[in-house]
Amino acid sequence: MTSVHIEGVRLVDAPPDRVFAALTDPAVVAAAIPVVRSHRVIDDDHWECKVQAPIPFAPAMTIHFEVVERRPPDHAEIRSRGGGAVVTSSFDLSPEGGATRVRWHADLELQGILAAFGGHALEPVARRASDRVLDRVESAAGEPGP
Repeated sequence: MTSVHIEGVRLVDAPPDRVFAALTDPAVVAAAIPVVRSHRVIDDDHWECKVQAPIPFAPAMTIHFEVVERRPPDHAEIRSRGGGAVVTSSFDLSPEGGATRVRWHADLELQGILAAFGGHALEPVARRASDRVLDRVESAAGEPGP
C-alpha cells in the first residue's frame, strides 16, 4: 500500500453555507470528475459514481462516497472507496468578508496497480483532481439558490 497526502487553501467567492452545501452535494462532486458516467444517491450521506477511464477495454467501476462528518457550515469530511484507492478529504471553512476560506487536505491510500505506479508520481494527478472538484464547488456555490 502507498499513501499520498495533499493539502491546500482556496478562497471561494460565496458564503460558507453555500460552499458547504456544494461540497456535500453528490451532483456537484460527480460533475467535477471527468470519468463519471453516472451517479446514484443512496441517502444524504452516501452516493456512488460509475466511472470508466477513457482507455480501450478499461473496465467500469463503482466509487462509493460517504460524508463521514458534517458540521455545517464549518467542516465536512468525505471518504471515497473504489478502484484500489481510499481517499479521505477534509474541508474546514471560515468566512472571510463575503467569501469563504477553504482549508482542505486529502489522504490517499493506494493499493494494487495504483500503488505500483508510486504514490508521489500520482500526487500531481490527485492535486489536479482536487482542483477540479473545488472549481466545480466554487461555481455551484456562486450560483444563486432557489
